[in-house]
Amino acid sequence: MTDVAKKLTDELSDDYDTVVRALGRMAKNIGEHGDDAVVESAQTFIHSASALAEKIKTQSTKLAKTAGEEVREHPIAAAALAAAAVGLLGFAVSQTGKRQ
Repeated sequence: MTDVAKKLTDELSDDYDTVVRALGRMAKNIGEHGDDAVVESAQTFIHSASALAEKIKTQSTKLAKTAGEEVREHPIAAAALAAAAVGLLGFAVSQTGKRQ
Protein backbone atom coordinates (compact mmCIF):
# COMPACT_ATOMS: atom_id res chain seq x y z
CA MET A 1 0.00 0.00 0.00
CA THR A 2 1.35 3.44 -0.86
CA ASP A 3 2.19 5.96 1.86
CA VAL A 4 -0.77 8.14 0.86
CA ALA A 5 -3.22 5.25 0.92
CA LYS A 6 -1.85 4.08 4.29
CA LYS A 7 -2.12 7.58 5.75
CA LEU A 8 -5.71 7.93 4.50
CA THR A 9 -6.61 4.51 5.88
CA ASP A 10 -5.08 5.38 9.26
CA GLU A 11 -6.95 8.69 9.42
CA LEU A 12 -10.24 7.03 8.49
CA SER A 13 -9.66 4.39 11.13
CA ASP A 14 -9.03 7.08 13.76
CA ASP A 15 -12.19 8.92 12.69
CA TYR A 16 -14.18 5.69 12.81
CA ASP A 17 -12.94 4.98 16.33
CA THR A 18 -13.96 8.49 17.41
CA VAL A 19 -17.47 7.96 16.02
CA VAL A 20 -17.82 4.61 17.77
CA ARG A 21 -16.69 6.09 21.12
CA ALA A 22 -19.12 9.00 20.74
CA LEU A 23 -21.97 6.63 19.94
CA GLY A 24 -21.10 4.55 22.99
CA ARG A 25 -21.20 7.63 25.23
CA MET A 26 -24.50 8.64 23.66
CA ALA A 27 -26.00 5.22 24.36
CA LYS A 28 -24.85 5.34 27.98
CA ASN A 29 -26.24 8.84 28.59
CA ILE A 30 -29.58 8.08 26.97
CA GLY A 31 -29.86 4.82 28.89
CA GLU A 32 -29.35 6.69 32.16
CA HIS A 33 -31.72 9.58 31.41
CA GLY A 34 -34.44 8.38 29.03
CA ASP A 35 -37.66 6.47 29.22
CA ASP A 36 -38.00 3.02 27.63
CA ALA A 37 -39.33 4.22 24.25
CA VAL A 38 -36.60 6.85 23.90
CA VAL A 39 -33.90 4.42 24.96
CA GLU A 40 -35.09 1.76 22.50
CA SER A 41 -35.25 4.26 19.63
CA ALA A 42 -31.85 5.71 20.50
CA GLN A 43 -30.27 2.28 20.70
CA THR A 44 -31.68 1.38 17.28
CA PHE A 45 -30.28 4.64 15.88
CA ILE A 46 -26.90 4.08 17.52
CA HIS A 47 -26.70 0.51 16.20
CA SER A 48 -27.55 1.70 12.67
CA ALA A 49 -25.06 4.57 12.86
CA SER A 50 -22.34 2.23 14.08
CA ALA A 51 -23.06 -0.23 11.25
CA LEU A 52 -22.96 2.63 8.73
CA ALA A 53 -19.64 3.88 10.14
CA GLU A 54 -18.17 0.38 9.83
CA LYS A 55 -19.40 0.09 6.23
CA ILE A 56 -17.94 3.50 5.36
CA LYS A 57 -14.61 2.53 6.95
CA THR A 58 -14.47 -0.69 4.92
CA GLN A 59 -15.39 1.01 1.64
CA SER A 60 -13.00 3.90 2.25
CA THR A 61 -10.14 1.50 2.92
CA LYS A 62 -10.87 -0.33 -0.35
CA LEU A 63 -11.06 2.98 -2.24
CA ALA A 64 -7.78 4.19 -0.75
CA LYS A 65 -6.04 0.97 -1.79
CA THR A 66 -7.52 1.15 -5.29
CA ALA A 67 -6.53 4.80 -5.66
CA GLY A 68 -2.99 3.98 -4.57
CA GLU A 69 -2.77 1.18 -7.12
CA GLU A 70 -4.09 3.43 -9.90
CA VAL A 71 -1.58 6.15 -9.07
CA ARG A 72 1.25 3.60 -9.13
CA GLU A 73 0.09 2.19 -12.46
CA HIS A 74 -0.61 5.57 -14.10
CA PRO A 75 1.58 8.23 -12.43
CA ILE A 76 1.48 10.69 -15.35
CA ALA A 77 -2.30 10.57 -15.62
CA ALA A 78 -2.61 10.99 -11.85
CA ALA A 79 -0.31 14.02 -11.92
CA ALA A 80 -2.29 15.52 -14.81
CA LEU A 81 -5.57 15.00 -12.95
CA ALA A 82 -4.15 16.57 -9.80
CA ALA A 83 -2.88 19.57 -11.77
CA ALA A 84 -6.27 19.96 -13.47
CA ALA A 85 -8.06 19.78 -10.12
CA VAL A 86 -5.78 22.45 -8.66
CA GLY A 87 -6.34 24.62 -11.74
CA LEU A 88 -10.13 24.25 -11.51
CA LEU A 89 -10.07 25.01 -7.81
CA GLY A 90 -7.95 28.10 -8.43
CA PHE A 91 -10.31 29.26 -11.14
CA ALA A 92 -13.36 28.70 -8.92
CA VAL A 93 -11.77 30.66 -6.07
CA SER A 94 -10.84 33.52 -8.36
CA GLN A 95 -14.39 33.69 -9.76
CA THR A 96 -15.91 33.63 -6.29
CA GLY A 97 -13.83 36.66 -5.32
CA LYS A 98 -15.05 38.59 -8.40
CA ARG A 99 -18.73 38.02 -7.58
CA GLN A 100 -18.47 39.73 -4.22
